[in-house]
Amino acid sequence: MRHKFSIALLLASLAVAGLASAQGRKMTELLAPRDPGPNEAVRVKVVTGPLPFGARLVVKTEQGDVIGSIMTYGVPGPNDTRSETFPVQSRNVVNKRLRLQVLVEAPGAMTRSATPDEIRGLDVMIVPRTP
Repeated sequence: MRHKFSIALLLASLAVAGLASAQGRKMTELLAPRDPGPNEAVRVKVVTGPLPFGARLVVKTEQGDVIGSIMTYGVPGPNDTRSETFPVQSRNVVNKRLRLQVLVEAPGAMTRSATPDEIRGLDVMIVPRTP
């Protein structure tokens, strides 16, 4: 009986921890210049600031789909920046709005929302679709 109670307590604590960590992750809403047309694609340009040593910045859609990540290598300097452009499915832009989660995953730390110092820029672009 004691074993079953311990397992139930452990599962309950994991559920609460998962809920707390999910609540700490905020959505970032970006405004596109317009809704994409049938022959257009959506891209998101991400510019990072310095990230913690060994960290990875992960960009996800509102539905939780990963659209890209940026890894750091070496010891970060105070002026380190990286820039990457990721494709986003057009269906994620609704009424010119794109909602994203931008998270930092670092070794030995809980996944968390990126800080303003870690994200220097987020831009939505509508580009011609290439075959």
